[in-house]
Amino acid sequence: LFMGEDENRKLDERARAFLTRGVTGDTDINIIDTAEFAIPGLDDEFRVIVSPWILTVLVTDRLARYYETVTKHNLKYRRYYHQFDY
Repeated sequence: LFMGEDENRKLDERARAFLTRGVTGDTDINIIDTAEFAIPGLDDEFRVIVSPWILTVLVTDRLARYYETVTKHNLKYRRYYHQFDY
């Protein structure tokens, strides 16, 4: 579960409560809550803007690095970009 700090926070908390009650039978639950990551000097009013960046770094970039390792393909290298006339 990815929890942000925007207007949908109540829905995220509801989903967390549902998951942690054990209703689904799953015991391996990962919850990433951007509120748990401190950013010194950042005002609370701007956290709603920055929280998607936190998730991007933690999830998307991490998965991309894993994908590079598994496929042995550097994602900075474009295979087809500017190779053909479209």
